[in-house]
Amino acid sequence: MVAAAPDPVESRALVALGYPLWPLALLSLLDRKQSRKLRRQAFSALGFNVGFYALWGLLSLIAQVPLLNISAWVILPLLAPLFLVASVYYGIKTWNGDDVRIPVVSSWVDERLPAEEL
Repeated sequence: MVAAAPDPVESRALVALGYPLWPLALLSLLDRKQSRKLRRQAFSALGFNVGFYALWGLLSLIAQVPLLNISAWVILPLLAPLFLVASVYYGIKTWNGDDVRIPVVSSWVDERLPAEEL
């Protein structure tokens, strides 16, 4: 069994910074020397960002409905710190080379981009 070469630090850092800054995750997909694992992490970073922006948009719409606005306005300010903490956590795990599993996003990405066969 041949051990795979570790991913370059620059590629891991670019994907890791893609969690808080989504354009860097998009830019990291253009890197051809990137492993399949890092490509999957870059798609996960994009899915993480899209999911948070969709949740923020949905809560903003709910906040405009007269009877539902109270509950949405309580949750909406908590999304920014939650996004910051989660993106830094996932970014550090990616930079260290760990496999990041985001609850909904990772399974969705795995269905569309299957892992390598051993």
